[in-house]
Amino acid sequence: MLTEQQKNDIQQAYRDYLAARELKPRVGQRQMIAHIARQVSAASLQADAQRLAIIEAGTGTGKTLGYLIPTLVLAKALKKQVVLSTATVALQAQLMDKDLPELQASTSLTFEYALGKGRGRFFCEVKAENAKQELATEANLFAERRGQSERTMDTLHELMQRFQAGRWDGDLDALEAQPDQHLRKAITAVGSECLGALCSRYDGCPYYANRARLKEADVLVVNHDLVLSDMALGGGVVLPNPQDVIFIFDEAHHLPDKALNHFSLRLELTAFQRYMDGIGRHASKMVSEIAAFEVLGTDLADMEFHSREAKQKLKHIAMLLDDAWVAPQVREDSRVQWYRFPLGQVPEALNVALAELTVLLWPIQTFLNNAQKHMAGQLRAQHPPTEASVLQSWAQQVAQDQELVSTAMALAEQYQKAGDELPVAYWLERSPQDDALTLVSSPFLAGAVLQGYLWQRAYACILTSATLSAGGDFSRYKAHVGVYDDALYLRVASPFNYPEQGELLVPRDAVSGGQQRTHTDYVIGKLPELLQAHQATLVLFSSRVQMLEVYAGLPESWQQRTQCQGNTSKEHILREHARLLAEGSASVIFGLASFSEGVDLPGDALTQVIIAKLPFSVPDDPLQAAAAEWIEQRGGNPFMQLTLPEAIIRLTQAVGRLIRNERDAGRVVLLDGRVNSSRYGTLVLQALPPFRRQS
Repeated sequence: MLTEQQKNDIQQAYRDYLAARELKPRVGQRQMIAHIARQVSAASLQADAQRLAIIEAGTGTGKTLGYLIPTLVLAKALKKQVVLSTATVALQAQLMDKDLPELQASTSLTFEYALGKGRGRFFCEVKAENAKQELATEANLFAERRGQSERTMDTLHELMQRFQAGRWDGDLDALEAQPDQHLRKAITAVGSECLGALCSRYDGCPYYANRARLKEADVLVVNHDLVLSDMALGGGVVLPNPQDVIFIFDEAHHLPDKALNHFSLRLELTAFQRYMDGIGRHASKMVSEIAAFEVLGTDLADMEFHSREAKQKLKHIAMLLDDAWVAPQVREDSRVQWYRFPLGQVPEALNVALAELTVLLWPIQTFLNNAQKHMAGQLRAQHPPTEASVLQSWAQQVAQDQELVSTAMALAEQYQKAGDELPVAYWLERSPQDDALTLVSSPFLAGAVLQGYLWQRAYACILTSATLSAGGDFSRYKAHVGVYDDALYLRVASPFNYPEQGELLVPRDAVSGGQQRTHTDYVIGKLPELLQAHQATLVLFSSRVQMLEVYAGLPESWQQRTQCQGNTSKEHILREHARLLAEGSASVIFGLASFSEGVDLPGDALTQVIIAKLPFSVPDDPLQAAAAEWIEQRGGNPFMQLTLPEAIIRLTQAVGRLIRNERDAGRVVLLDGRVNSSRYGTLVLQALPPFRRQS
């Protein structure tokens, strides 16, 4: 329980911070501090549910201070580390560059903090040396690519020189000029390519140097992906053991989708067939180069036989999938076709074939495991019979092979569970480029995964965001994240005076967003009148197609002052927006979902937000379709339990772009007539900030 000393330390730190920053106490902050202090101090005595605090804190609450002060005080008393996880790089930068330094400087709290990042954000010297050789070969072989290859080699050479001279620590984020995607991939390692302590460059590795710093820090600032990656490895691999951690998930509304991405499985059949076709030759070459025929010869012959059989089985599976390809749907953003197995009912013949594939892959995985063990032993030896660079190169290749084969086996195993009442979707995808088939499985509710990996293992967890509920109803979030009904929930109201600062307009003549062509024509006709009234406007669309059609239909005078997302980077759009406003011109931004959050345009930089239509999920996603089917099968209403709450949360995020501080003012316009005419329109309006209404 909370001791008097801990209460005093928390209160004193809060008073000191406010005094140093010349700020007034906020009701919402004090509510958060008290709520978190009670939860964390009693966590060791509580069941799993009571160790979770779910806090929806309205814009302007100052939630960062609200969770940092009580957590830091109690973590020190309990000898726990704090892992502070975010969804965006922007919030990480704010925490590292502003919030944590200011808290240190303004209070007597003593703590060290560090930024934890994945391998993909650090320079790998081994990969860079391999890339240098490959680029030199490419420049010699292909005259038409020589210029590009040589320019890339020059950039790579400069990076290697700076790193080896100690003028750069290998953190890619610290570079002023970021390497392009091709070079970045060539100089960074993924998990399967990293040999860890067996690598000849381990002692100077930037990634492992960062991991060492994390062990000493009191606060680890990371992203959701890194937490989930560590959990997938069993926990306590990259980050501290979960039972020794107080987790804070800021931007927690992103956590369900992040979890689904981490625990989905994909097998591209044509690519895996090619892999099976070549693995025997590569393995034979490896055994020869590392002089391991006596150790691996028997396994090699067995593996070659089974790889040929697996290739034939994959062809058979592809034929079965062609037969199952019925009435596919299409994703609007990528044109990828997909077909989902309704109710998770996978054809029996496909399941039998996948089970047989698993049997064939076992000897291949056994060979790869034995090869990896053999090379690890040689790398540890003082005088290995094979050159270390050769061993390292093959060990990296084998690690990638192990990951590929194990993923295929895991997918096949998951398909054996299809129809077991699990919230998992099973579907096929066909690429529009080469007609290649991909077999996919993914949970569509992350709750069970997060319960097993996080909620039941962590010492305590705090989940917070401005948008976790749909108008105060946390049901959707509970289902998607797997938090318990008797967890500790809190809603903190925004301190902003919304009726004074903003107004909400839903035009009486607004057309239903469900009437696509009519609605698009209406938006084209209505926008010039609305844009004329404000200098700085953000127009948000749910569909790229509609956004481009509306832009094409605008008068040329407004096209010249409008920037569309997708034509250039978000950063460039925001800079151009600021330039136009500084010159006294009106400026309009047309944006999609990524402009609905994480964009702060205070004061005169944004005085009007126009939302073209209610942001319902488009019916082109197999996970959404599977979730709706699952709810309906259990007697629920997919629209009321899934579709509408998700739309309300997205709408709340979009509306939240307008008022970011106490001095902001402006107008929100909804151009979807369903708000006026539908039965659920009242629910939508009730969930929004209490702006004064205009019609």
